[in-house]
Amino acid sequence: MPRLNHTPLSYEGGVPFSSEYGDVYHSRAGALAQCQAVFLGGNDLPERWKNCTSFQILETGFGLGLNFLETWRVWRQHAPLTARLHFVSVENSPLRAAELRSALAPQTALVEEARALIAAWPVLTPGLHRIEFDHGRVILHLALGPMETLLGQLTLAADAVYLDGFSPRVNPVPWSDPVLRQVARLCRHGATLASWCVAGDVRRTLEHHGFRTWKCPGFGPKRERLQACFDKIPRAAHDAVVRRSQQPALLASLHPPPLRQALVIGAGLAGCLVSYALSRRGWQVSLVDTHHGPAQEASGNPAGILRPFLSLDDNRAARLSRNGFLTTLAWLQRLHSSSRPPCFDLPGALSLPSSMEEAQSLRHLIQTLAFPPALVHWLDAPEAAQLGHCSAPWGGLHFPMAGWVDPGQLCHSALAAAPSVTCLWNHTVTLHTHSGLWEARNDQDQLVATAPIAILATGAQPLPLVVPPPWPRQRLRGQITQCRPDPFPPHNPVLCRDGYIIPGAPGGLCVGATYAVDEAITPKLADQEANLQRLSPVLPEGSPLPAVMSERVAFRSVSRDRLPIIGPVPGTAGLFALTALGSRGLVWAALGADLITAWLEGEPLPLEKELVLAIAPQRYSK
Repeated sequence: MPRLNHTPLSYEGGVPFSSEYGDVYHSRAGALAQCQAVFLGGNDLPERWKNCTSFQILETGFGLGLNFLETWRVWRQHAPLTARLHFVSVENSPLRAAELRSALAPQTALVEEARALIAAWPVLTPGLHRIEFDHGRVILHLALGPMETLLGQLTLAADAVYLDGFSPRVNPVPWSDPVLRQVARLCRHGATLASWCVAGDVRRTLEHHGFRTWKCPGFGPKRERLQACFDKIPRAAHDAVVRRSQQPALLASLHPPPLRQALVIGAGLAGCLVSYALSRRGWQVSLVDTHHGPAQEASGNPAGILRPFLSLDDNRAARLSRNGFLTTLAWLQRLHSSSRPPCFDLPGALSLPSSMEEAQSLRHLIQTLAFPPALVHWLDAPEAAQLGHCSAPWGGLHFPMAGWVDPGQLCHSALAAAPSVTCLWNHTVTLHTHSGLWEARNDQDQLVATAPIAILATGAQPLPLVVPPPWPRQRLRGQITQCRPDPFPPHNPVLCRDGYIIPGAPGGLCVGATYAVDEAITPKLADQEANLQRLSPVLPEGSPLPAVMSERVAFRSVSRDRLPIIGPVPGTAGLFALTALGSRGLVWAALGADLITAWLEGEPLPLEKELVLAIAPQRYSK
């Protein structure tokens, strides 16, 4: 993806000013008053919130975030406590947290909201960022990158549009035909639109794409402002246009099903996290597993690494892993409870090259991608060795936000926070359909559970279907080794070099992992030796190998293209998959849970359309 723009924030007469566009960020007559008069009032808000359960707003240009913050403040005052606001905003030149703090300081009416936004401000990487506030009552979907590109990658059904941006004279993109065509595509029938801009070209373009427009008395120095309603095109015709422009995977659910019940098969990381996500939305979930409790397969490993994958071309796997990494970090903070010991440690991670040539390649990768140092940066040999307390003769990549997670404890934490999940242990089931419902039946054909929605989260186990879909999944064996004494100090970064080394893991230093097409369930000496060979090169000079204390074998499910299989299963109404996470379950499980929940709730999808289709089961139905 292209790099994000950044132009340092300026001020003109005390008003935030963009030197890139030569224009102010908001009306000199007052930012909040402009939002109230133009965008809230222009969309008949908060009146329309009185009886809503969910409301979606699309904004073209996040800027200082003032429209979002004021909308959030008014939502708190007027919307039902159980309602959820989705605010989707696109921005190509995001400000840094310090700049936001400075720009928002004068807005005394928004102190609480501004403080929360700055605390949650994401690392500025291209793509979609999903940020929750007020325990999920307000969700900001921040799309960072070129507007004309990202709007085409969004999936939502906006109830209202804030058509905003710098003047068309200096920044024509937000007011252009390609952008307004996408805005129309992203609106539900009857959606409203408001803007301070009444330019004739803008009005004519909106009319061409299905909006009725009219002028209203303006705000401040503006004589007029614009309001519009997306209802010129009949509802059925608009729905048909949307269907033709979308893939089936993006239209899995336009509205939540009337019976909000789900059946989840598999209680590993994927199954537990999607059960928790649905429970937060008020769903009743039956979680079925063949074992006596959660996390008995690969998710039962004592620790796994949490860090994003990088590629020189920032390919789909890299973008998915970056989004998933940031999603999992947010989940960990949400599930962390002072009443339980944390199931994770985030001291960072070091990726250590094994040769000078590899080091040069990694340095070139970092220079090309130009990600913020908070996500990843290069350390020379002395810095890497000092930080990692290890041998690092060629330096390494430092991921400051990374670390390790105990996946089993994360499963337990998720279920403990999900009271509407019923766990059904010791059941090996097959799924059948009957009268529009999915039924889980055991080997004696006894009904175990039923629901209109079923989610396959069985990991490397066989899919519980009478006729499994022809997905090219492979079952790969992995073995980890745990050692004592742990030669590294507390909170030492995770070390990655032809495998991984996790200091401080529960049960001792954790080293892994092997990959093999092999069904042996008992540990192998050859695999133990292979793991110790991963450890030996990074130990400080003169440090002896610690003693082996235990071994563990588990199996991963890997797809042919090494991407997960997440989404609606084609040709089977109400059936979803969350599987083939490979060795990146900690990176992809929470993202998959958010994605499936968004589908079922009719919410904005948390991934770009290209990535949704890249992981959808339908890719194997061609």
